Amino acid sequence: MRLAAATIVASLTWTACSTAGPTTQVPIELGQPFRLTVGAMAQSIDAELRVGFDGVTADSRCAKGEQCVWAGDATAQIWLQRGTGPKAVHELHTAPDKAQAVRSHNHELRLVALAPYPVTGKAIARADYFVTLTLSRSAAADSDR
Repeated sequence: MRLAAATIVASLTWTACSTAGPTTQVPIELGQPFRLTVGAMAQSIDAELRVGFDGVTADSRCAKGEQCVWAGDATAQIWLQRGTGPKAVHELHTAPDKAQAVRSHNHELRLVALAPYPVTGKAIARADYFVTLTLSRSAAADSDR
């Protein structure tokens, strides 16, 4: 009888752990920088929004030690989600002449930095990238996105 009870408890515990999904590791404090690795997500302290980093879709930044005609650009794919609603996927850029911020769900999400920076002769593995972002309330009322 004890063995059966222990087996049931172990099965329920394993099922709960395997279906719970990823836990939020990074709390977001509005206006303060926070960092995400590829595949990670964060949640605002008030639990209103979640932000995730899917990865880098392009990286043409001029490598350290090189002389380039232009600085290049890298594109980070991020998403925002309010509650259980759909994820709004966006691309943020490192180049100052491209979109470094997005307004969504009455907030502004801004790309502060993307690392690591390219080095000549060294490939950056997808999993090595991380972003530094800030989230703040937006003056514009666009809660539909």
